[in-house]
Amino acid sequence: MRMLVEQVRADLIAFARRPETLFFTVFLPVIFLVLFEAIFGDIEVSAGSDYALTQSTLQVPAFMAMGIVSACFVSLAITMVNRRETGLFKRVRGTPAPAWLLIAGQGVTSLLIGTTMVVVMLLVGRIAYGVEVSVDRLPWLVLSVLIGAAVFSCLGIALASITPSSEAGPPLANLLVLPLYFVSGVFVPVASLPDWLSSAASVFPIAPFVKMITWPYDPAAPDIPWRSVLLLVGWGVLGLIVAARFFRWLPRRG
Repeated sequence: MRMLVEQVRADLIAFARRPETLFFTVFLPVIFLVLFEAIFGDIEVSAGSDYALTQSTLQVPAFMAMGIVSACFVSLAITMVNRRETGLFKRVRGTPAPAWLLIAGQGVTSLLIGTTMVVVMLLVGRIAYGVEVSVDRLPWLVLSVLIGAAVFSCLGIALASITPSSEAGPPLANLLVLPLYFVSGVFVPVASLPDWLSSAASVFPIAPFVKMITWPYDPAAPDIPWRSVLLLVGWGVLGLIVAARFFRWLPRRG
């Protein structure tokens, strides 16, 4: 356990020293939230119920989801590819330190960063925009965050496993998530999308995660979205299978 704590501490320090990763993972979702609240915050939208919601109520959990995806999928995948291609994984395999320590440490680091993003979004939403989650639904929000962080970490490791080089890491990760942000309820409400587009987006992991994390904020929402939970967990299992099949400790180049 002590070794894991030290590894997480080292990973957090390394994360804080990379300004581009710090900006895109931590600050960008908050900036998007502020901008979208200023432009669309007072607009009333349908959330799939008879209860009228302002866009502010939907944007806070949506950008929470973006923060989790950024920390646990995009940043994790890029970091693991860089470590593999620079030979860090190879060097660790030659030491007495257990190889799994790097993977576990990065996973815990991503979870801590993602959880911090959720807390920041909760505070910004409550203080700046009066958006809050009811106490009785708070456990579901916590559970959704933990499930989402675990699933997107699995997918991040899977993506790192099949990414051919460190140069390909950032564009590939962002190419996968940016279109989904637009059609999964992060940038644009799902109710505003054509039916065929929202249906197509619903099978990918970001849409069910946004639905799960938005549910506590909608007082008139129907039953707990268990179908979204099962779909998201299914993606996590797929990520584990891909990672187990293609993960490697040695650089793909050289």
